Amino acid sequence: MGSRAAANAGASFPNKHYTAVVMASTFDPSQLHILLVDDEEDVVEVVSHFLEQEGFNVHKAYSGNDALEKATPEIDLIVLDIMLPEMDGYEICRRLRSRVETETIPIVFLSAKGEEDDQIKGLMLGADAYLTKPVSPQVIVAHVKAVLRRSGIEESRTLQVKNLTIYEDEYRASLDGKDLGLTLTEFELVRYLVRHPRKAFTRQQLLETIWKDAMMVTERTVDAHIKNLREKLGSFAQHIQTVRGVGYRFVEEGSLEEA
Repeated sequence: MGSRAAANAGASFPNKHYTAVVMASTFDPSQLHILLVDDEEDVVEVVSHFLEQEGFNVHKAYSGNDALEKATPEIDLIVLDIMLPEMDGYEICRRLRSRVETETIPIVFLSAKGEEDDQIKGLMLGADAYLTKPVSPQVIVAHVKAVLRRSGIEESRTLQVKNLTIYEDEYRASLDGKDLGLTLTEFELVRYLVRHPRKAFTRQQLLETIWKDAMMVTERTVDAHIKNLREKLGSFAQHIQTVRGVGYRFVEEGSLEEA
């Protein structure tokens, strides 16, 4: 599963460069997934070729609806055209930024619309970069790498929070070097909360992000898994805080209940 991105221009999004979490640096482009969205097939083929040469996994979309369907949390960055069938790139960007599971995915606009107002609009909607066609594939690849570096995605899949270590590639976590034996759902929960420090999530948001389209799950399911996760975390459970009337969040310091 691809990692998630951090800050985006023009809006307030979770910052992944928080001091409580240390990410080890082992960049491997073969672990990263790029979604390339453009209705011009020749553009898609040429740009995807250069990205794949660098080792990235490239997913392709040719319309607005296709892009929204393929923009899953596994995607690490999106290269997005503006003039698309069904809906334009601005609307796609707006929708992605409004969804919890995609709000932090970096977006690089690639468009023939080169007026200053077009660029400002794209950046204000939350894009991380704006490139105007025609532009060489090498420049596109360079901007993709630069945005990934700024957003922290190129950092490794290991998160260190005090004495808790989360091994993202291995889907496991340890406390003081001892494996916690987390279930997949417990692992996804603790990783997601840690990657969004101080941000409170409703139970419904966690259901939609962690359980996705699973049937027969309710908000009580979230509470049950949080309870089990806290039991395994022991004293470290104080960092997963209950926000009354809302849900849960991860805090660097604190108690189980919101002050």
